[in-house]
Amino acid sequence: MALFKFITKDVWVGNRVMQFKMVDHPGAAATLVVRDGKVLLVEQYRPAAGRNMLELPAGTVDHAEGPLKCAQRELQEETGYSAQTWEHIGHLYPTPGYTNEVLHLYLAGDLIKGEQRLGEGEDINVRWVSLRDVLNKIDAGKINDAKTIIAVFKYIRKFGLGQDSNFGS
Repeated sequence: MALFKFITKDVWVGNRVMQFKMVDHPGAAATLVVRDGKVLLVEQYRPAAGRNMLELPAGTVDHAEGPLKCAQRELQEETGYSAQTWEHIGHLYPTPGYTNEVLHLYLAGDLIKGEQRLGEGEDINVRWVSLRDVLNKIDAGKINDAKTIIAVFKYIRKFGLGQDSNFGS
């Protein structure tokens, strides 16, 4: 089963109908965890970017799965952690120029350590990075994944720099 479909959509622009080609996307979810002033990130090779990237654990919503279930599944698969507390902190349209993808952002806490369950072809390293170092890496262009930057800035707006959320460990 293909996750993405290429479609043509008719849209009224001004006084006429125009056709737009786009990617029909089932949606995605990403999870931000901050514990003891450190952010839980994953490092993995991204072929489209041609390099390793440091980013939040995230993935595409599977058939008949909502965004929260997706976030919970991806956190466990990619990092080995599960969380007892979850808060939806917003959503974003990563690339609305060519896809209808909506990516949901979650803040998770009260972690339980388990084992990674990586899929075939995945090679993911788990990293705990201080919030201040994450910001420095964003400023230096070493973290440039949009979902990660947006979630971190949403967190800072909500809790302030150097603060842990009220989600515990």
